[in-house]
Amino acid sequence: MKFIHCADVHLDTPLQGLAQFPGAPVNEIRSATRRAFEKVIEAALAEQIDFLVIAGDLYDVGLKSFESALFFTQQVTRLKEGDIEVYLIHGNHDAENKLTKSLRKPSNLHVFRSSEPQTFKHEKLRVALHGQSFATSEITADLAAEYPAALPSYFNIGVLHTNLSGISEHANYAPCSIETLKNKGYQYWALGHVHNREILCTDPYIVYPGNIQGRHGKEQGAKGCELVTVSDSGTISMRTIPTSVVPWTQIEVDGSGCATADEVYDKIRQQFATIVAESEERVTALRVRISGVSAAHADLNRDPELVRNEVRNLAVECGRGLLWVERVQVATLAALDRESLIQRDDPIGEVLRIASALRKNQAGLEDLDSITELRKKLPAELAQGPELDSSALSLALDEAEALLLARLSAVESL
Repeated sequence: MKFIHCADVHLDTPLQGLAQFPGAPVNEIRSATRRAFEKVIEAALAEQIDFLVIAGDLYDVGLKSFESALFFTQQVTRLKEGDIEVYLIHGNHDAENKLTKSLRKPSNLHVFRSSEPQTFKHEKLRVALHGQSFATSEITADLAAEYPAALPSYFNIGVLHTNLSGISEHANYAPCSIETLKNKGYQYWALGHVHNREILCTDPYIVYPGNIQGRHGKEQGAKGCELVTVSDSGTISMRTIPTSVVPWTQIEVDGSGCATADEVYDKIRQQFATIVAESEERVTALRVRISGVSAAHADLNRDPELVRNEVRNLAVECGRGLLWVERVQVATLAALDRESLIQRDDPIGEVLRIASALRKNQAGLEDLDSITELRKKLPAELAQGPELDSSALSLALDEAEALLLARLSAVESL
């Protein structure tokens, strides 16, 4: 038998402020999750799978409009025509209490209830699927602990939306351990919630397929779903099916050896040309980081806004509409004796001492997260934009230090 395991579809995910960025491919990104899910459906039909498993977060922020539901029904109906069943759990983003709209389900769609674990049996294949949807968006109990034991003579699949063993950078919803999953005796665990692909165990298989389409610059690289083939003897083999429509990528541009900003731009132009050549006619969303000890450091840091727009202009020039630059970070270093400069009793020394103190006092830097609380009080149109987590604040500190040093060095020779 064959089945596809996907998760974290996040249909119609919000643009997260992308419309405010110059040249953002708003239409491509708005439709990216739908087009990525269509790739899942097309793969299911082409591979003639027996069923599809969706391990949570089908929708992004509940279901407040019938448009997303109608699109999903359309896709599930395509599978129905191919005699393919669909098994779905709801996760923290589309928990039962968030589903403010609902439509009658196609007959081939099976949704796990949220009140307790439920088992669906595919008698023809002798497959038992065990799962439980989220009742609310913040489930902190170990749902897996209550899943039933494996059914004898069945191929058992656990479907679970979970932050397994407290994986970092993800909300700790329905936490559980690998040992808990192993002890159930299932052959395959179809997990969701973590947006990066991870195979955590192969006996039994415990798998996060990741999401099918990156939603912002932190979700970089190829995204996809897992095609799982089970032989008559029970041997499992897997193949990742790529589904990204608008991949997010960060490129590193080494400014070492560049004497001027123009030389750095020439390097960026070359990298852009390579990306376009390998793009397969897909729009690529880029984060560009310029690094290295460079004689162009002062040039690049004197006017970061100009640099950002020059890089975006290169994307327009080289990209044929296939490149969009979401962020430009200038992280070059001047060829300076930093230890000597930090001792100076002038603005340059003061800037370096303040920045150094903040880096050493991580707690102090994280206190700046109070900005996030202020942001929550702003109107929605003003609150949109990049997340202000610790890494973003560290990046802002680096950029502020570089800008101040470049501005100061413009009036004083270092």
